[in-house]
Amino acid sequence: MANCFSRQRVEGFLHTQGRIMVNGKGEEVILRGWGMGNWNNPEGFMVGGTNGLQDWGEDFRLPGRMDRARSMSATIAELCGSAYRDGFWPRWYRNYLGEKDIAQVAEDGYNSIRLPLCAWAFLPEEPGYNWNEDSFAMLDQILDWCEQYRIYAILDLHAAPGGQSGIACDDGLDNVPHMFEAENYERTIRLWEELASRYKDRWIVGGYDLLNEPLSPPQWDYLLPQLSRFYDELIARIRKIDRRHMLSIEGHRFSSRLEIFDQDMDPECHNWCIHVHCYGASPEPGSMMGYLAKSAELNVPVWLGETNGSNDWMATFFEMHVQYHIGFNMWCFKVADQPGISHHGYGFPLPEDWALVRDYCEGGTKPSFEKSQAIFDQLLENVKLENCRRIDLESDKHILRRPGIAIPAVSYDPVPGRGLSFDGGYAYGNLFDFRLADGMHIMPEPGYVAPDKPHWTQFMKKKPGRDHRAPWRSRLLLGLRDGSFACYTIRDVAQPCPLALDYYADEEAELLVEIPGCPERAVLLAPSTDKPQRIELGTIPEGEAVQVKLTVASGRARLQNIRFGC
Repeated sequence: MANCFSRQRVEGFLHTQGRIMVNGKGEEVILRGWGMGNWNNPEGFMVGGTNGLQDWGEDFRLPGRMDRARSMSATIAELCGSAYRDGFWPRWYRNYLGEKDIAQVAEDGYNSIRLPLCAWAFLPEEPGYNWNEDSFAMLDQILDWCEQYRIYAILDLHAAPGGQSGIACDDGLDNVPHMFEAENYERTIRLWEELASRYKDRWIVGGYDLLNEPLSPPQWDYLLPQLSRFYDELIARIRKIDRRHMLSIEGHRFSSRLEIFDQDMDPECHNWCIHVHCYGASPEPGSMMGYLAKSAELNVPVWLGETNGSNDWMATFFEMHVQYHIGFNMWCFKVADQPGISHHGYGFPLPEDWALVRDYCEGGTKPSFEKSQAIFDQLLENVKLENCRRIDLESDKHILRRPGIAIPAVSYDPVPGRGLSFDGGYAYGNLFDFRLADGMHIMPEPGYVAPDKPHWTQFMKKKPGRDHRAPWRSRLLLGLRDGSFACYTIRDVAQPCPLALDYYADEEAELLVEIPGCPERAVLLAPSTDKPQRIELGTIPEGEAVQVKLTVASGRARLQNIRFGC
């Protein structure tokens, strides 16, 4: 892309200033990036192994083969021998995340990555504190590339000593958060002290993500006071070493709950952000209100540090976050290319004989050492970026809200709000309970019948964070009449692009189109009730963020999609 606006401000230490993040020059930076899952902390379902998921009601479960980093390591030793296993990990780290990967993130237009760290890769699980210098050298090289390509790197302790989450992604022994036991508690703090000592002067490190998804299943809620105490002690000890780096702090229940944020978490420096994760919530401001309110209360930014979804969902939800000065980080950049994957960045092919490994993990016959080593050698080659495929060639446009996409008309700008980015003059709500607070006329497309609202008992069966309305969200239209309006923003416009509209109209309607740098123009919308019409509205100029305004001055129209360059 000719203009990578999001990377132009990657300069100097990233820090907080009230409710925004700024660079070393005091310029606002909105993080838009990718999580490098699998790199230093592999997860079974993303590498072609087992998924490692468990029912939240279980209190104990041993990990399965190939469901997390430690079980993957044990399986490799069983199949290939311990010497091969010891040599595998340095090769995996360097092949999985190399210079080409960082360059591609920059080429795709992003300004940040989240680096998930596994504790034992840097601090082996043995008595004392014997640092793995090879792992630190590998991390140093990645940071050098990030600096070269202008990409902020967030250090994310994804798998703390003993495990902090109680699920497979924390690489724990048995899905119990043993990090809160005395020895692991101290080792976690010592690891962060070591990271802070080594990287306190590296501005390209955008921040320290202290713990990924602590205490995720609800059975561990009773440890919340210990989590609060841990954060207090950890932050105080980090600040004795490093007062410049931003701290990114996550709550419990898969980083969705906010109870932990009851005070200034960084009282010495006030340089921290609330870090939340979200998958599939309804793409409307109401889904953000909890952490927006907490952000205002504590005067700190929010970072959507892990997220993913369909293209239309991302184009809508991420833009809402950006308008509220909230950055986002997609999970994840590279995964095994297998049936059912979607919305990730790149897929690596599994080795031809990978079924032999899977069969062994499920109790089948063990392949020979020679055969197993050949399979894992091939895996190490396959994870290099040059051997991967882009999973969805169009996703970057939606994630970054760039030209080449169509967005639903109900995805109008939430900011600066009623009377400015939308009129808000409709008083009767809608059958879908969608963006009710906005006072906009939202309706189904012709012939579509709104589903019955689920009884509350059906909601109890839904997993947290999932939007029960998703199947019909794409069937909504925005009704405008007699002066009502809505605004839409497109970003990273490197060259002028056409603007078009898909609409229905019960009668002839006059549409006023306002595009920055162009005179206001009136467009006549012809009647169309049974199928949508498409009409060209003008040309969007170059710019980092370009907002257009559509007003139905007379008549009535139902807007379906706004098309930017497609």
